[in-house]
Amino acid sequence: MGIIDRFEDEYLDVSSSRATIRELLELFVGSIVFVLGASVLAYYLLGRTVALAVTAILAVIFAVTLVSQAYWAATGRDDYRK
Repeated sequence: MGIIDRFEDEYLDVSSSRATIRELLELFVGSIVFVLGASVLAYYLLGRTVALAVTAILAVIFAVTLVSQAYWAATGRDDYRK
């Protein structure tokens, strides 16, 4: 089994199971920490305008990810089991 097969098996295993509230909370907290860290670094290196843009873009990306994960947590992923 190659490394790509291992990643695929792991992805299917995670994707086919329902996310728990704890996992969603970890994703939420991790997203906030990541956005804050990236924003501070962008502010320090590139200035306020770029930091605000980075914050906005990352916030949208993580919001979509969190909503998507919450949806799949509620409905499950039976389509991956086929």
